[in-house]
Amino acid sequence: MRMKLLWIAVIIGLGSCDSKDNDIAPASTFSFKLDTVAFHSNATEAFITDTLYAGRKTLIVDGVSNNFEHHMELMITFPDSIHAGSYENLVEMSLMNIAQKEVGYVSKSIKVNITGINSKHAEGTFSGVLINDDTEKQLTDGTFKVEIY
Repeated sequence: MRMKLLWIAVIIGLGSCDSKDNDIAPASTFSFKLDTVAFHSNATEAFITDTLYAGRKTLIVDGVSNNFEHHMELMITFPDSIHAGSYENLVEMSLMNIAQKEVGYVSKSIKVNITGINSKHAEGTFSGVLINDDTEKQLTDGTFKVEIY
């Protein structure tokens, strides 16, 4: 009986020391408020791609809201090298209803503050104004912390 308990303890101990647990990246997050309505991405992806502008790269943060009703996307085109900092030019944001039950919103003005970025991760905050036709709404409390693919 003691041997059986010892083997169980060894197996449990080995399972809890698995080095793969230390390599798990935190889940990507992407959220903001539009007026008083909060949007949180349930499925967030991010990647850096070439642009139509020669020599420029764009960080794209893409997600689907937690109720699967909205597609949300933030795009930051870097004027030169990819680095942390504040960006207002060449920043685009969109919020679209997936079932097209309502008109979507696009950026009128968005300011992004990237607090950290490298080839694998990016994080920062953003705020501004989204518009659909003549309706403007304030975007506040925007945050993202993403794994880049």
